[in-house]
Amino acid sequence: MKIVDVRATLLKPTEQVFKYTDDWPGRRVASILFRVIGEDGNEGHCTTWLAAPGQTEDLMPRIREAIIDRDVHDVEAINYQLTDRLRAPNAVQSAIDIAIWDLIGKHHGQPIYKLLGAARHELRAYASTVWYPTIQEYIDLAFECRNEGFNAYKMHPFGVPDKDIALSRAVREAVGDTMDLMLDPVNAYDRLGAIKVGRVLEELDFYWYEAPIADADIQGLTDLTRKLDLPITAVESINNGLLHYPPYLVNHAVDSVRSVGDWMGGITAMRKAAALCEAFGVKYEPHSYGTTLIQAAHFHVMLAINNCDLVELPVPTGILDQGMKNALRVEENGNVPAPTLPGLGYEIDEDEIDRLTDRELSTTGSDSFG
Repeated sequence: MKIVDVRATLLKPTEQVFKYTDDWPGRRVASILFRVIGEDGNEGHCTTWLAAPGQTEDLMPRIREAIIDRDVHDVEAINYQLTDRLRAPNAVQSAIDIAIWDLIGKHHGQPIYKLLGAARHELRAYASTVWYPTIQEYIDLAFECRNEGFNAYKMHPFGVPDKDIALSRAVREAVGDTMDLMLDPVNAYDRLGAIKVGRVLEELDFYWYEAPIADADIQGLTDLTRKLDLPITAVESINNGLLHYPPYLVNHAVDSVRSVGDWMGGITAMRKAAALCEAFGVKYEPHSYGTTLIQAAHFHVMLAINNCDLVELPVPTGILDQGMKNALRVEENGNVPAPTLPGLGYEIDEDEIDRLTDRELSTTGSDSFG
């Protein structure tokens, strides 16, 4: 089955303002919807907030050249051609890969994770917060998430060690042992601050400690991993693809690897990353924070591997479900069930997409590599 067209639509920004540490500016985010259209009439979809409109318009001529009239099953060849032509994985190429997998699943009438080889049919979820200015707001949201069914809760805190210690103590005291807790300061600390916070998180029995220092600081991460019994997870900001993963694995710099599938090569790249981690006996716990279809793309990879324990869902629930008919939801047992619809398994609402459309992005842009 051939690919006959590809389109991109810029959507209006979210109402929600997104902010993740004290010193990050809050911003509303605008997503781009990519459509890869097959000759059977099916469409593969992906919405991403990481691709910029100008970048998309520059790259679409190259995308069209690479995929139009190709068999949709040539996903590995297409992925390799796009990363070669575009020099490295990026958000546009990653979204196209995800949309192609969605189209493959719809063509065969199967969810993607079954085509990848299902390892399970549900996965435990954790709630992943935005930044809040007060400790009480984190506590209130933790109770709200627990009432929804979550039994794991990750905080994007203030990004200041002493303030984050106070926050962690307060939330642990509030929820007791009813929830596993994680902390993600988004690379905010220096090495000394990271150790100081990590010691307290060990005392409070946190489930993991994410991105405490710069992901590029392999030696610092290695030292933290050796000094702390608390699992260290990192690497998601390293966005140049698989070639940059081996030093983290060879040096045992982390206990689990985070990656962002929507800029490191899509589903095709994530399943390779998962296998690479498995070979080193390391967990692969990809970041799945993003639009519903981005969450879904990560979720399908997680359902098709054994070295992943949790799927990340943005909270408050629904803040990134723009333009969708259905979305990932936690059940009372704390798990998210696998989708049963084909492809990614979550459907866009065409009427809502029409309402949200800012403009169609040109497919006849420059000959730039972006």
